[in-house]
Amino acid sequence: MRFFSLLALGALALGACQTAERAADTTADAAETAAEAVEDAAGSVYRSAADVFDEDGAPYAVALVRPTTAPSAMAQGTARFRESDGGVVLGLSLSGLQPGPHAVHVHQNAQCGPGADGTPGGAAGGHWDPLDTMEHGAPSDDVEEKHLGDFGNFEVAQDGTADVVVTSGPFPTGDYSVAGHAVIIHQGRDDLETDPAGDAGTRVGCGVIEPRNP
Repeated sequence: MRFFSLLALGALALGACQTAERAADTTADAAETAAEAVEDAAGSVYRSAADVFDEDGAPYAVALVRPTTAPSAMAQGTARFRESDGGVVLGLSLSGLQPGPHAVHVHQNAQCGPGADGTPGGAAGGHWDPLDTMEHGAPSDDVEEKHLGDFGNFEVAQDGTADVVVTSGPFPTGDYSVAGHAVIIHQGRDDLETDPAGDAGTRVGCGVIEPRNP
């Protein structure tokens, strides 16, 4: 009888452990879902730029990104854009950046020189805002709540390179094109809310966006 009591106690203990493990798994799943939601709000990042564009066809606009005159700015590479499912897919293949998150935006002017006040990349002007929303936001926000040029953030690896794809949507691609503007890479992270540029820091890379087949 005592033996069976010990077995029962053991079974209860095992059940408690399994319940605790399931609870821990549920908590971990919830944390992962929350992290994914944050990433989505900052711009969906998936696969590599080379893989996506090689598989899915040629981009409709391309920019050759070069360093601005900012101190220690060595950002360079390519930015490739394509319309997709009501949004815009942006493939970035870059080098020369500090590891960590960096903001990427489309700016109004097709120029990459310094501004009148000497600001590196200042000639590109402010964020591209053809709908005159006058609000800075996340790429996943409604079009009335962001600049169309708000593409959020991407991650740079420890070796200073980035080969990533980010998406912006919704985006009225039938009426507007990123071509004829400039893409700007910033020194820091976009907080996705502070006007006018998400407090993203210095413009360290710039490229004029041109149609691939004018």
